[in-house]
Amino acid sequence: MDGNGAELKAPISPALRGVEEINALVTGVERQLDQWAAATTAWITDSGKLTGTAVDKFIRPAVQSMLQAPDSKVVGAGFIATPGLLGPDRSYIAWWQGDDMERVDALANFSPQSLSRYVKSEWFRIPVETGKPHVTGPFIDLLCTDEYVLTFSHPVFNGGTIAGIVGLDVTAQTLERLGLPLLRRIGERAALVNDGGRTVICAASDIDAGDIVTAAEGAESHAVGRQFRILSAVGPAGA
Repeated sequence: MDGNGAELKAPISPALRGVEEINALVTGVERQLDQWAAATTAWITDSGKLTGTAVDKFIRPAVQSMLQAPDSKVVGAGFIATPGLLGPDRSYIAWWQGDDMERVDALANFSPQSLSRYVKSEWFRIPVETGKPHVTGPFIDLLCTDEYVLTFSHPVFNGGTIAGIVGLDVTAQTLERLGLPLLRRIGERAALVNDGGRTVICAASDIDAGDIVTAAEGAESHAVGRQFRILSAVGPAGA
């Protein structure tokens, strides 16, 4: 207690502060996606019959706002419809990337074979199958950026039916730039890993994004966001 009878709180250690700030970084992206998914669900529910033009008019401004925000962590974003939403057996992709708002594979909307690459991808398939948000990666994004990315995706609904997903791409490089100084407060071999044990970022120079790691003996584990953990120390990759 202080002189006024108030209870004094113990100071937060640099390591715990690092955990809290990395969690805030990840949950900030998740919260942005949750809000966008809710807005998209509301729009789809109220729109009646949809067209590709209508989808573009709604989705593109939101993507532009995210990609061009001064503090943006997002390098690509968009919406993919489930087959049948815009017409029998028809899907649709409305996805853009980069500051110049490059449209991703618009030709896929005219080629079922091309579009199938997207609807079979983990970041589309799992939210559609489970009805829950999902994070895919890190993986090399050969369809869009050709970089190591994490794709945060969230189902959107039309009544009780899943209508598609909205998703955000964040590069491992962006998370490293923002999160590596925070990880170093936790430990010289601290790592942020996904729920499969694959590294997103690591304070140790011998561990790269995408490496599979396990916790070192005695290491602490802290939940981060919906699908990540911080390990206070990890062993060598593949050990």
